[in-house]
Parts: sequence; structure tokens; C-alpha cells
Amino acid sequence: MFVLRPLAQRPIALLWTGQVLAAIGAEFYMVGIIWLAVGLIGRDAGYVAALQAGALLLGSLLGGILTDRWRHSSTMIAVDLLRAGLMFILSLASLTHAMNLPLLAVVAGCVALATSAFDPALQATLPVLAPDPALRHAANGLFDATKRTARILGPSLIALVNGILPIGQFFTLTAVTFLLSAVAVFAVAAQLPACPRHQTTKGVAAVKDGVFGGIHAVRGHTVMIYGLVANLIGNAAWAGGMLLGMVLFLRETHADPLTTYSLMMMAYGIGNLGTNLILANFKPSRPALWLVVSKLVFGLGVLFLPLAPDRVWLMLLAAFAATNGPFENLAMLHLMQSDFPPWQLAQVYRLQMSAVVLGLLLAYLAAPTLFAWFGSAPVIMAAGAATLLTGCVGIFLFRFVPSPSGSSRSQASAPSRPRSSLPKSGSI
Repeated sequence: MFVLRPLAQRPIALLWTGQVLAAIGAEFYMVGIIWLAVGLIGRDAGYVAALQAGALLLGSLLGGILTDRWRHSSTMIAVDLLRAGLMFILSLASLTHAMNLPLLAVVAGCVALATSAFDPALQATLPVLAPDPALRHAANGLFDATKRTARILGPSLIALVNGILPIGQFFTLTAVTFLLSAVAVFAVAAQLPACPRHQTTKGVAAVKDGVFGGIHAVRGHTVMIYGLVANLIGNAAWAGGMLLGMVLFLRETHADPLTTYSLMMMAYGIGNLGTNLILANFKPSRPALWLVVSKLVFGLGVLFLPLAPDRVWLMLLAAFAATNGPFENLAMLHLMQSDFPPWQLAQVYRLQMSAVVLGLLLAYLAAPTLFAWFGSAPVIMAAGAATLLTGCVGIFLFRFVPSPSGSSRSQASAPSRPRSSLPKSGSI
């Protein structure tokens, strides 16, 4: 399979293996921290998720002030070591019965801040590892599949060790996976040249570049701007419609809501990963089309979830909705790596992270009030309808409003990309 071809490159194979392990560890971390939060504050544990989203947003907006001046490999190693240390603190607190809400909140916020520095650095490293465009697209699909794979393997492993390993020691497993990820990055860093970067600025100019560099980079790029807005709306629908909304809806309508919800999410994970493995074999020569398809598919899937007559239909709708993720993520990565110079990749990726996390944060904050006013099913369907409308707007935008230079931005900053190849980016 073409998507596996990058694994023949030793640096890619090492880095990918580390990321798979870290992603599985992150699943243990998420279960552990939510479980402990529920035990401490009950239904208000949702605010812990909002805190993490807020910290991730803050790090995405401001992290570039520091990390844009460092080697990407140094950033990733430092973040992995920091996250491992934080996990050991939670593990020790659980062993000594010293766990409390302030400690849990502080660690959750610090982990989110650290993650906001790791992911952009990883994405900026991939073009160096895979300079060939075809190999790079396969590598995008491969690394995009890590979290999707973890969504399937993580819950299975959690079920396996549940009852054998205390919840508090889930953090020990997570710490070990972060340490292994750091080792993998270190092994890769020793074989890589320094990543290309722009001329270093200092003082106030450096701060402005770190905060606003991504915004300046995408200015005038119609497809990328649409993708960012679509990211925000789609992730708000994901958090409010599926993660929170379907839990409430199933608790109200099903005799065994936990089993039904687990089956729905398992089907979502399978649809997500399966689509990723297929799309990674095809270059998104028309990324605008992929972005529009992702919104139409996810919007329709979420819109009809509350109308599913039984578990089978619920699983089918979830698997259908899940196909949106690879369409969106691979198209966005293709745009970043094709239309922006290497030194701007981390900045643009942080801007995308900000859009994603802002959508999650808004949903987490607004959902309790909306569910109280309108009920779970109407809110879920409204979230799906809003995402579907976003796809319809995309059809109009790229069909009837042609953009100059194809991708709607000047390519003076990326001379290695021939201008003649750009019209594909802005057309459906």
C-alpha cells in the first residue's frame, strides 16, 4: 500500500512509531484525567475539558514567540520530556492519595500548552523528512492516521488493563510513551539538517511575528481561509454535537447508552482510519473540493444521528460522518506544504490549531446552556446543519467566485512552487 511506503525511510519509521505510542498513551491520559475529574467534581468535569481547550488555544496563539526561534527537533524533545514529567507527577499523586482538583487542573493546562508546541514542530519537520511531493503526501496520511489508530487501539487496551491497573497509574503508561517518543525524535534529529527558516527578528518585531505570523501568511489565500473557518465550525459541531450531545441524547433515549455510545465511536474510528488509508494514496490536486466534501459529509452525518432508528443505523451514520476528517486534514496539509515556504509551516499550522481549538472551546462553553434551552436532539441537528451550510457556502465560493492566481495569494514567498500549477487549489 502506498501510504506505508514512507516507512521504508528509517527516520520516518522511527518518528512515526514514536507518535503512534504517544497517541495511544494520550488516550490513557484523557480517560484518566476525565475519570479523576468526575470523581472530584462530578458533572462539572466538563470544565476541565474547557480548561484544556483554552490552554491549547493560548499556546497556539502565543507559542510561536519562543518556539519559532528553536530547532523543531529540540522543541519536540523538550515537550515530550516535559509531558512525561507531568504524567509522573500525577502518577505519584495518585499513589500517595494527594490528588486534588487544583493539581489536576494545573497539570491538564500545562500538558495542553506543551502539546500546542509539539504538533506544529512535527508538521514543519515532515517536509524535511519527505522532500519528494508524492512521498510527503503519503507521509501526511501516515502521520494523520496515528491519532485515528489510537482511537481504536487505545480504548481496547484500556478495557484490557481496567481492573488490573489503577486509574491513577494510567499516567505512568502515558509517561513511558512520551519518553519513547522523545527517544525517537532524538534519533531522527541526529540525521536531519537544520530546518530552513526565515531571517531572525528581535524585540517587538519578533513577538508580533510569533503571534500574527500565521495570519499574515494566509492573508489573501481564499482556500486556506475557508479551510480555517470550516475547521472552527466543524470542530464546534464535533464537540457539541457528537462528544457531548450524543452522550446526553443516548442517556435520554437508550436503555444501555454507554454501550451504544461506544459502538458509535468505534464505528467512527473505523470509518476515520479506513478513509485515511484510502485517501493517502491520492494526491489532493483539488484541495478546495476535498474541504467542501468534508463539510457536506460531516454535516449530513451529524444532522441525521438523532434520527437513527437503531444501533446499526447509528453506527453507519457515524462511520459515514467520520470520512470527513481525512478529506479535511490531508487537504489542509497539502495546502500548507505546497503554498507556503518551510519557515512558515509551523506558523500556519498553529493558526489551524487555533481555529480547531476555538471551535471546541466555544462548543464546550455554550453547549450546557443550549441543551437546557432546546434539548439535545435539536442542538445536535443544528450543529450538523451549520456544518452542512458551511459546505454549501464552499460550493458557491469556489464555483462562482473564481480566485486570482488559483490559490488566491501571492506566491512570491514560495518561489519553488510554479505559479502555473496553482489554479487547481482554488477550484472545485
